[in-house]
Amino acid sequence: MADLRIGLIGSGNMASAMVAGWVRADPAIAGRIHLTDRGSGRARTLANAVGGDHGTPVVHADNRELVAAVDLVVLCVKPIDIEDVLREVSDIVDANTVVASVAAGVQTATMENLLDDDVPVLRLMPNVPVRVNAGTLVYAIGRAPSTLIGGVLELFAMLGTCVELQERLFDAATAVSGSGPAFFGLVVEAFEDASIVAGLSAEIGRELVVTTMVGTAEMLVSEGMSCGDLRRMVTSPGGTAATGLAQMERSGVRGAIIDTVVAARDRARELG
Repeated sequence: MADLRIGLIGSGNMASAMVAGWVRADPAIAGRIHLTDRGSGRARTLANAVGGDHGTPVVHADNRELVAAVDLVVLCVKPIDIEDVLREVSDIVDANTVVASVAAGVQTATMENLLDDDVPVLRLMPNVPVRVNAGTLVYAIGRAPSTLIGGVLELFAMLGTCVELQERLFDAATAVSGSGPAFFGLVVEAFEDASIVAGLSAEIGRELVVTTMVGTAEMLVSEGMSCGDLRRMVTSPGGTAATGLAQMERSGVRGAIIDTVVAARDRARELG
C-alpha cells in the first residue's frame, strides 16, 4: 500500500473529500496523489489546500498524463462522462493499473467493456464522511484478478468502513449510505429548527442535537444494540419520548423515510 500512487480524475465534492481523508489519515500520502486540472483551477486549489511539508499532490494538464503516472485511477466524474473518460485513456491503462469508479449506477461490466480484459476494475460508492475518515464505502470487484486490489482496499479502508456488496444491491446502498448524509442532514436541520421552536437558542440547540445524534450512533455501534431496544430504553409510558414518538408516527415520518430511500434507489437505477 505504501508505494501506490493515486490518481483522481474529477475534483468535485467526492474527490475533495477522499483526498482530505487520505491526507488527514497520513499527511505523507499527499505527495502520492495526482490530479487533473484542465483549466478550471479546482484541482490546483485542492492540491494547495492539502499540500504541506510532507508533500503536495501533483497536478497534470490532462487525464492521459495522470493515468500514465499512477497505480490507482479513481474516476470521480459524472456517470454520463465515464465512457468518454475511459475511451480517452483505455490504450494506456493495463493490468498494473486499478481503475475504480465512484459514479452512481456505473457497473463494473460497463468499465470492463471499454478496457482490456486484464485491467482490474473496482466499483465504489463512498459517502462524504470519508473526509473525516468516518465514511462508508461499498465496493464490488470486477472480473480481472490483481495483486494490487488488496493494497487498494487498504487505502480505501483509511477513509472509513469498507463493505463488499453484490452489484445488484448497489442502487439500494447508494440510496442508504451514498445519499444518506444528505437525508440525515435534513433531519438534523429539522431538529435544530424544532429546538428553537421549543425555546432553545440556535447555538445550544445545534450542540444538543448533534451530540445526541453522535451519542446515539455510538451506542448502536459499540453495544450492538438494535434501534428498537434503544428506543424502548428511552421511552417510558406516558413520557415525553412516548408522546413525541406517537406524533412522529401520526405525521408519517417512518413512511416518508422509506419513500425517500426508495425514490433515491430508483433514481440510481435510472442513472445506470
